Amino acid sequence: MPRKYIRKCPDWKVCTQEQIDTAKKLIEEGKSKRKASDIVGIDESTLRKRLKLNSTATSMGRYRPTFTREQEEEIYNHCKASDERFYGLTLSALRKLVFEFADINKLPNRFDKTTKMAGKDWVYEFIKRHPDLALKQTTPTSIARAIGFNKVQVDRFNANLKEVQGNYNISPGRIYNMDETGMSTVPKKTPKVISLKGKKNVNKIVSGERGQTITAICCVSATGNYVPPAFIFPRKRMKGELIDGAPAGSIGMTSDSGFINTDLYLQWLIHFKDYTSPTVDNPVLLIIDNHSSYISLQASLYCRENNIIVLTVPPHSSHKLLPLDRAIYSPLKNQYAIEADK
Repeated sequence: MPRKYIRKCPDWKVCTQEQIDTAKKLIEEGKSKRKASDIVGIDESTLRKRLKLNSTATSMGRYRPTFTREQEEEIYNHCKASDERFYGLTLSALRKLVFEFADINKLPNRFDKTTKMAGKDWVYEFIKRHPDLALKQTTPTSIARAIGFNKVQVDRFNANLKEVQGNYNISPGRIYNMDETGMSTVPKKTPKVISLKGKKNVNKIVSGERGQTITAICCVSATGNYVPPAFIFPRKRMKGELIDGAPAGSIGMTSDSGFINTDLYLQWLIHFKDYTSPTVDNPVLLIIDNHSSYISLQASLYCRENNIIVLTVPPHSSHKLLPLDRAIYSPLKNQYAIEADK
């Protein structure tokens, strides 16, 4: 199909049920079918056909729209909200989200079942139908790291935070920060030892193993409460003994890489909800970074249905704004190295 299809009969229009009903009333009042068709604005042949079949055409061809106007509006609102929360969707991310939305709602569609993505044509037409949306080039990563933490972005984040707190009356004890960090089974950093002044190299015997990196997902509130951590192991199957000795309530998960993904993030959200018990009258605010695994329609719907309000920090600023990065992970890893050295 060409990128911009032009109909061979551009003046052909779909007649509505309202037009047919109006034409019926005019005919009952004594008007001819030709006169009634002129008044309601449809062809006489179309009117005769629809009166005979007692139906109206639902579309201008054999193809049917995948989503209703209300469903498409929901996708539009999600794109808009994502942008406001520093979650700008890429073209591929939007295509995946649209496929996921159709799959969740069990809507018949012609999307690619192999890649699990909507087509580019659909997305481009979607953007045309919403002129306030546009594809924009983001700042390159190397530059963003240097300028990402700036007053404009931080002020925007603080404004979003104040707005959420004001709208939902959220207390500090209901504000949580979640972030993941890599923990090696063989700590890279060793504890300090007593040595002579002036000595340049201080050696220490350590394990010869390379160690494996395990992802730890931590979550704490502004008042110091914490959700038991989750650990992601780089393996196929989970074994309970892998989290022996972990804090009570901890959970273990697995992935091929040992890193978080969209499915594991949804599992963690269920774990988070079980420990924070959010309600309509007492929701929780979850502050996270811009990890790509968090951009999931299922996760967004789950948060909305379970009164979890998600707020993200600006890109490349988690090292300055997230409490876990600022105050917890460094001493945690230092203490972990001390315990591993015993």
